[in-house]
Amino acid sequence: MLKKIILSSLIIFTFSSLEAQKLNYFVEASHFLDNREYSGNSDKYAISQTMLGARLNGMLGAKIDSTQGFMAGINYLYEYGDKIDGNTPTINLFYHYQKDGLTGLLGSFPRRGLLDYPLALLSDTLDNYRPNIQGAYVETKGSWGYENFWCDWTGRQRSNVRESFLAGFSGRIKLSQTLFFDHYFYMYHKALYAGHLEDDHIRDNGAFALLLGADFTRYTNLRELSFKAGALGCYDRDRPDPKLHFWAGGFVQAHIYANKIGVDASYYRGGKLKVANGDGLYQSGNYGRVDFAYIPVENKYVSSRAAICFHMVNGALLNSQQLSLILELGAFCKTYHNKMSK
Repeated sequence: MLKKIILSSLIIFTFSSLEAQKLNYFVEASHFLDNREYSGNSDKYAISQTMLGARLNGMLGAKIDSTQGFMAGINYLYEYGDKIDGNTPTINLFYHYQKDGLTGLLGSFPRRGLLDYPLALLSDTLDNYRPNIQGAYVETKGSWGYENFWCDWTGRQRSNVRESFLAGFSGRIKLSQTLFFDHYFYMYHKALYAGHLEDDHIRDNGAFALLLGADFTRYTNLRELSFKAGALGCYDRDRPDPKLHFWAGGFVQAHIYANKIGVDASYYRGGKLKVANGDGLYQSGNYGRVDFAYIPVENKYVSSRAAICFHMVNGALLNSQQLSLILELGAFCKTYHNKMSK
């Protein structure tokens, strides 16, 4: 009887406490298509495949006060044609803090809207198949630009799982109303299985980008007109090899959009980038990409993008098609994602 009274009291206290706070909710429904028509020598860099599915991300939480709160929920991926339990749902469970240009997140939280790395460093498939950062994220932001630091824990050492994590920083320094300097870095560490199996090696991998950019949008009637140029690079070591191996090269990128139609173009030439979580086509050392994009639907709730993409890999012309549609609802969407937009 005493246990029932205590349990009932805890439930009443919990709901009374939540009732006194401001409840937040967030629902994201997204659909994606990425059809990659790769062939020839490109197969050794990236797989020719079609990725098609839908993701439902739902969270509920409360604001403790005007600066902090917590959220909990489920992020579930269903790939069309697969079983309903074909993918294990990802748990959302995190604390968030925002005040005077400082943002902090601790726990398991959605990646979308936080990191905007070049595809050579972090592939665009991560949003579809590993949507959460599980660790911590801190960002400071002001009229000078922004800087963030993050750590993503991806595995605890067990007999069938390697200890692994990613950690890095990125940011933008505004040099003038037009010029800016973007910088990105992360390291990836993959340790041993428990028990140290034979032929089991520790891997150290990392990548960086240093890009000088110019945004001319404010001088035009275009939706966007911006350019970047600089260097991409990476290092890799498979222990017990004592030597770190480095690769680097030049990179240029352009974004030109008029209303709902635009072009995203990039070109890399240099060392064969061996980046654990990056787009494999950059391993060729000679890779250009042009996306002809269209934005079919865009409003306060829905964002979308359709694109025909051409890939030039060592002189060979490949193609892919992409389609994404994202629906966001909820107060948390407004208080968090919009503030995090760059």
